[in-house]
Amino acid sequence: MNNPAPDKSPYLLLLRLAGAFAVAALLVFSLMGAYLYRSLAHELERRDDVEIAGKLAQFRQLITEAGAFDAVRRDQSVFHEVLLSHPGVYLAVLGERGEVLAQHGLTTGVDFQTLLRQDHSPSVPYSCDSAAIGQARCVVAAQKLRSGEVAQILLSRSAADRQSLLKSYRIDILLAVAIGSLLVGALGYLITRRGLVPVKDIGRQASRIEAHNLSERLDIEGGPVELQEIATSVNRMLDRLERAFVRLSQFSSDLAHDMRTPLATLLSASQITLSRTRTIEEYEALIESNIEEYERLQRMIENMLFLARTDNAHPLLNASTIDAKSELGRLASYFQGLAEESHIVINVEGNAAVEADTNLFRRAVSNLISNALQHAAPGSTVELRAIETSQHASIEVVNAGRDIAPEHLPKIFERFYRADASRHGSAKNTGLGLAIVKSIMQLHRGTVDVQSAAGRTSFLLHFPRAQTKSERTQAT
Repeated sequence: MNNPAPDKSPYLLLLRLAGAFAVAALLVFSLMGAYLYRSLAHELERRDDVEIAGKLAQFRQLITEAGAFDAVRRDQSVFHEVLLSHPGVYLAVLGERGEVLAQHGLTTGVDFQTLLRQDHSPSVPYSCDSAAIGQARCVVAAQKLRSGEVAQILLSRSAADRQSLLKSYRIDILLAVAIGSLLVGALGYLITRRGLVPVKDIGRQASRIEAHNLSERLDIEGGPVELQEIATSVNRMLDRLERAFVRLSQFSSDLAHDMRTPLATLLSASQITLSRTRTIEEYEALIESNIEEYERLQRMIENMLFLARTDNAHPLLNASTIDAKSELGRLASYFQGLAEESHIVINVEGNAAVEADTNLFRRAVSNLISNALQHAAPGSTVELRAIETSQHASIEVVNAGRDIAPEHLPKIFERFYRADASRHGSAKNTGLGLAIVKSIMQLHRGTVDVQSAAGRTSFLLHFPRAQTKSERTQAT
């Protein structure tokens, strides 16, 4: 069963942030309101308890002074006077058999035993409920009179006025939470809208950058620090795009120029040959000449396809440990015939273990040997060396001949670049050999260097050194 694709529909960041502000405010205000509501309810209940506890102590003193049940019944007005300034407080004085000796504010028919049967401690306020007074806070205590009789004193404080106040307060809290959340959401909208202005500025700056003005960069001076990293990353991307665009433009120009030469040669030679009747030998010479140009175009196209794959696809390397001395010996044998035509000797020295793709290794070294043979002085020696250090396994190709001018050295690995202008039209030279060498070394995370002085030109391929078996064992 396939999982449903996540929703990727666009949304307004401004509204999301404003909504987040409102929800956060709603949660915070609700928690604060609940805390304040409970605090007020607890405080009002505590005040009721203090009130009835104080009256309980006063009534115990009055009952003690009365001395007997009969006196309590006769002097009920004393209790009424005490409670006149305390509306909502009710009193009941009960005898030993539960008979009512005195009461204040309680309607008839109240089951006082129900209130007394509550599980509570004497003189400690507790919550009680009766049909006569509703929910209330009650306190009860036994008091022994001078006559030896024991009376039960019951005081109740109605919760009606407290509940009315809490209800009003609860409505106020709900209104405050709702209005406060809306205000915070609105303020969050305005603040976020203001805060997103630099983002819109960056967007407007980026929209103005096109192919003809890739040199422009995003202005991040005076902007938020949080956006500077994004703007810096975009500017770096623009740097890479500008370099790639310039390289692509130059590549296209060089490609058109280099392909125009063989095509012009083919076209002019064919037109001249066809301008009048020729002998078979002349037609054969034309075809042979055309074949050379076709071969050059074919090599150029193959090299361009190879560079395109290395630039864009980054093919996976089938790396293995290569015996450099053995590989250099094979390549020397392959180029031996070409070297003998110019009376050049190829000499192989050194040994090293190179971690590389065998085919790409051979292509890179072959390009350097071919380049060395083209530029080596007749009768000289082309030296192939394998060098191993603690950091690299290096391959060096050295030839004796005319030096490469210093101004050409930084550009020699560019595509279609030729330090020797006289070889521009050579059928064997496409101007891509050294560029391919550089791409192969980049794939291997290595480097290529060139030095040319005192009649000797040296190319060095630096491959990351392969670990020996003992080193791999130690690492694990």
